[in-house]
Amino acid sequence: MDKKEFNEIIKRLRNDDKSLTVLSLSYNNIGEAGAKEIAQALKVNESLTELYLSCNKISDAGAKEIAQALKVNESLTVLSLHNNNISDAGTKEIAQALKVNESLTKLFLSNNNISDAGAKEIAQALKVNKSLMGLYLGSNNISDAGAKEIAQALKVNNSLTGLYLGFNKISDKEFNEIFNNYNKGKLNG
Repeated sequence: MDKKEFNEIIKRLRNDDKSLTVLSLSYNNIGEAGAKEIAQALKVNESLTELYLSCNKISDAGAKEIAQALKVNESLTVLSLHNNNISDAGTKEIAQALKVNESLTKLFLSNNNISDAGAKEIAQALKVNKSLMGLYLGSNNISDAGAKEIAQALKVNNSLTGLYLGFNKISDKEFNEIFNNYNKGKLNG
């Protein structure tokens, strides 16, 4: 995608084009600057329901911008930030947004650089978030310590029905703890 095409999409988002409900910009190398432009548009957009930004090198700075938009956007239900070099700092920003966002139902954060500190931030958000139903944290650097935090949050979270933690550094024992501590039959692998 060239800059002209990208600018046209941003214009459509800012103008709340009702025909633009799903947007996939994955694999376009938009970086932090592109994430910032998208975030600014999301703050005024009321039509976009799904946004796929995987593999765009948005990093923590871009994640922070997207998180600020999530605090005010009420239409987005699916957000994919898979493989964007987001670390615990960016995850913390997203987690803060999850505490107030009431529309997001699926969040993809797989294949980033999230460790136990980021998992702890997500866990704190899960304790108060009532809309998120699917959370994808696979292929990060989460170990048993982060998994324990998530397991504790799942004791009080009533909305999450899908959690993916595969390809982390979590022991079988802690995986079992997550499933055993949660309402049986509610959480899917």
